[in-house]
Amino acid sequence: MCNNRSDTDAFTLTSNNLTKFLREKIEKYYGEFGLASTLRLHVIYFNEKTRLCIIQTRHGPHRFVTSILPLLTVADTETVRYRTLYVGATLQQCQKFIVRYQQEYVNKMIGNYTGEAQRQRFVEEVTKMKQI
Repeated sequence: MCNNRSDTDAFTLTSNNLTKFLREKIEKYYGEFGLASTLRLHVIYFNEKTRLCIIQTRHGPHRFVTSILPLLTVADTETVRYRTLYVGATLQQCQKFIVRYQQEYVNKMIGNYTGEAQRQRFVEEVTKMKQI
């Protein structure tokens, strides 16, 4: 998500801030109709380590969200780049995708940590996910 940060730096953005930011931009680009259509817009998962999130909305208005993400370059005060990695019909399918994605991320980044305790802490930070 962030362009100017290394993969090991944490990203300080909360789910609530991201939801608020997305709603503001949807209203800016799509007006009241877009905002009313996305009343059920929620960022239900955000991992600061992998900078990965699940945005939940209804089918139909999800197109507002997916079309606006590439246009956005800022979140709060951070410069970011948004990419849609997966659009799923259910949260369970999204969770399965995230588990696979996080495993690939761990495999790629684990070599940067030397001690066993550091590696274990890294794996816990990356893979922590509340039950959806």
